[in-house]
Amino acid sequence: MSARRFGGAHSPDPATRAASSLPRRRSPSVRREALRLDVRARLMYVLPLPLLFATFWDILSGDLAGTARAVLALALLMGGAFMLNEGQKAHRAYAARAVARRPAIPRKIIAAVLTGLGVGVAQIAGATPDPFVAAGFGAVALVAHLAAFGIDPLTNKGIDLTDAVIDRVAHALDEGERLLREIHDDARKIGDGQITEQLASLGDEVRAMLRRVEADPRDLDRARRYLSVHLVGAHEATRKYAETLASDETAAEDPRLRADYVSLITELEQSFQRGRASMLGEDRTDLEIEIEVLRDRMGRERAVR
Repeated sequence: MSARRFGGAHSPDPATRAASSLPRRRSPSVRREALRLDVRARLMYVLPLPLLFATFWDILSGDLAGTARAVLALALLMGGAFMLNEGQKAHRAYAARAVARRPAIPRKIIAAVLTGLGVGVAQIAGATPDPFVAAGFGAVALVAHLAAFGIDPLTNKGIDLTDAVIDRVAHALDEGERLLREIHDDARKIGDGQITEQLASLGDEVRAMLRRVEADPRDLDRARRYLSVHLVGAHEATRKYAETLASDETAAEDPRLRADYVSLITELEQSFQRGRASMLGEDRTDLEIEIEVLRDRMGRERAVR
């Protein structure tokens, strides 16, 4: 697809500029819950900081054994905080999918164990060390951690699928979201509100197809072939359009270039609509025709280069 095929960075009517964007918006309650979990998890980085003062005091006092215990406790607690935050991210990604594999590493459980060990070692590093008291404090910290943050998902989620199919579904969904994010980034570079709004509409159609695959992974093969042509085509076209505007100052003044790009994005969105309707109607023939038509067009566009 020729870089000169696309142009025009600005909408003819500045009033049409929009603040719409491609990333999926979460509901306010989901955002509040995620923020609450993020704040609590990040606080776990702050709570062990008093051990730094204990470490400095032991160093000044020449207590090498106490210094080692304080450093070990700090390392365990910081490691627990890190694993907890990573576990929260993995858990949210798991919860956002209708079909997902359980996390390969139980990070939140490991975080609870590290926190329990860290609290126990910190108690031993105190003024009145007692192994039994330290073990008790560590056990309480472990249980409290699990009660506050929960454990990692331990089972795969979705209809009865093999691990291989779940991996394929997850990869297709992640790849689709990645391409949409990159399209959004390029749309910001273009700086055209009307185009941004149109790309947001295209993103809605793409995500509707991704959600259908989540609900019924049996549609994966058809949807993946479709996404590999339509979505990749939109991604390449938007990237090259943005690159053209950045490298050619005259491109923004040529309405034909902008019209060519907008026409292609419009056709891609309409193709997604027809393709999704074909999937809903279990019409394989119409879907295959849509794929071949767009593949031919994208081939002709590349030949112009």
